[in-house]
Amino acid sequence: MTIFRMRHLLVLLPGNRFGGAEAHTLRLCAAAEASGLMVTIAAGPALHPLPAAPGRRVLELPITWRRGLVETAREAQAEATRAALAEASADAVLLPLPWPDQGAGAMQALAEARIPTLVIAHLAPHGAEPPPGLDEETLAAAAAIRAEWVAVSAPTAARFARFLRLPPSQVATVPNGTDPPPQLDRALARHASRTGLGLGPETPVALFLGRLDEAKGADRLPMLAEAFARRTSGVIVAAGTGTLEAALRSEASEGHPLRLIGQHAQPAELLAGADALLLPSRLEGDPLVFLEAASWGLPVVASPEALEALGEAAPAVAALADAADLAEMADALVGAVHGTPATRERVEAARHLAASRSAQTMATRYLSRLRRLMAPPLLGGPGGG
Repeated sequence: MTIFRMRHLLVLLPGNRFGGAEAHTLRLCAAAEASGLMVTIAAGPALHPLPAAPGRRVLELPITWRRGLVETAREAQAEATRAALAEASADAVLLPLPWPDQGAGAMQALAEARIPTLVIAHLAPHGAEPPPGLDEETLAAAAAIRAEWVAVSAPTAARFARFLRLPPSQVATVPNGTDPPPQLDRALARHASRTGLGLGPETPVALFLGRLDEAKGADRLPMLAEAFARRTSGVIVAAGTGTLEAALRSEASEGHPLRLIGQHAQPAELLAGADALLLPSRLEGDPLVFLEAASWGLPVVASPEALEALGEAAPAVAALADAADLAEMADALVGAVHGTPATRERVEAARHLAASRSAQTMATRYLSRLRRLMAPPLLGGPGGG
């Protein structure tokens, strides 16, 4: 099989809510479509409706990874993947993994089909124990699949390879990239965001943009918002959904300085209108939202865990603070919204970093790997069996 025979890409989305992995995947789908590929996306009902595009098909199938008994979840996802393969008749498959074991059933079906597959690891937890879905059957499927393995950061790649018992060199790293920010009037965006929230025009606004779960540090938001408000009379705006949403809404009652606005259709408008981005995460891969904020010139306050992908460069592009220390993180937010000299230096360094990490370059690297998959496997090579 050659590069010229790759015409149709099947994309499997195993996540149960729309987040960074899904946004990243749709960016790759758009690049694939722009290069002339037909794209079919298979996803569970929790992710519908997905954006339409010329030439794109969307299949509603129970691809979503289920929590519970691993054998039952694996077989259900494997059966849905077999149905997607039969319906799409694709030449290659893209499998993004928000969590290392969320494609356990998909990998079983893909190993059976021997179809070229690009697997992208977005997150991998700390610690020695693998996620429960990575049992011996799943690991056997991972060993048999004809795949290229990629992670969004070097730390994620190392942990992912260990969990799946892959040689470390077999999991490549493709850092995330972002598009230049759209043309928006910052003053108008700032006015609109504050008017919509019933805030005064000068009220400081720190933005949390992502899933409302513990990995993202969303449980820290109510008390952090209170500490921030005591120092500045400002608010923290949280845009997103997740497992903690109901608990956060109960805690952040009317008048509370944490404002929950749900999933927002135009996150660029939120970034354009905010004073700082907040990343109090316990775990990240390579957060796209950091690059998006940096491209806007928006100061970022983050936990060290949130920006582990940047390694030693992180302190130069964001104010790092211990997210478990509310006073330390609130103080860092104050410095960010007040625009201290150190803040301005970090903003400029972050802007240069974002400019060097283009979404087009990122997509080109992924598409190159997809095309390389179409070459006949070498005996003894990855997935060559």
